[in-house]
Amino acid sequence: TPERNAPEPLALLQRRLWRSFSKDAAEQPEPNEDLYHESICDDWGKRRGMSRRIYFDTNVTRTLRLAASNVFGCSTDLAWLTAIMCAMFRLFPQQQRMMLILKASCRDGPGEGQMVAFLSEARVFALDTGDPSSATILEVHQQIQRVRLSRDWRAPEPFEFGLCVYVNIVSAMVNSLPSGYRHVVRETSPPSYWDSVAYSHLNLRIDQLRMDEWDFRIFHHDSAWGWDWPTNFAYHLGEVIRRMAMDPLSPLMEEVEAVRSNPGANGSGPAQARMACEDSPAAPRQKRSKEDAASGENGPPAKSLRLSKVPDQ
Repeated sequence: TPERNAPEPLALLQRRLWRSFSKDAAEQPEPNEDLYHESICDDWGKRRGMSRRIYFDTNVTRTLRLAASNVFGCSTDLAWLTAIMCAMFRLFPQQQRMMLILKASCRDGPGEGQMVAFLSEARVFALDTGDPSSATILEVHQQIQRVRLSRDWRAPEPFEFGLCVYVNIVSAMVNSLPSGYRHVVRETSPPSYWDSVAYSHLNLRIDQLRMDEWDFRIFHHDSAWGWDWPTNFAYHLGEVIRRMAMDPLSPLMEEVEAVRSNPGANGSGPAQARMACEDSPAAPRQKRSKEDAASGENGPPAKSLRLSKVPDQ
């Protein structure tokens, strides 16, 4: 078959840009076309934040991948979104509704899949748990899956970004390349500083390096949540991944207090994977004097966390 040239993207980008300037307020949103001008509200949600990185053992990421393929029948990136939002609802049980922003490809139009251009845009939608006591992990998953399949999302409104959870997942081309080729992805360096600037409640960047190896970075979270919040988040993330593989119909809030009081000991049977979170030995520590340690100054003790499976005693 003769080779076809990639479609020219500039006309599409110009049309989207012009539409964002000239559309009427009463006009219906276009899930694939609307642009989000983040510079409009860049400083509105600006606040003090903190940055961390979480390292996952291969057993944990393999469990997530198998839960996605064998239990939920979905992609691994959708399983990541389910685990992240379930962990957020468990950490903030009083919040029955959260706004989630994704970086969407926005390539649903004819020929857009072949365009060599940056077409991705931010898309926001709401997640509701209803009654937290009866909500399940599967229900949260189904909400996210329905929105993604139906494209029932929209571009964020001005000043809305600072009130949302932002997640950007970049999957690698693991099995889609021709024989003999592989997608080479370089792992980024650990964060240089724990203290950062936050523009939303939580900003996550998740890059796939290999089949079961992911670079999970917390670009920033609101510093009002405290230094130990990433550690608690990692504990609940591990617990949700375990239950996604073993019991996705169990109540979402089940064993929340047990995980808070005794993280890593969330199962008694040998078949239950127990997750633990520890400081990464490869991660440099923020220098702290004895006076700082006593008064709580100069930040958290470590900038990276390692999530792994703890062997049964």
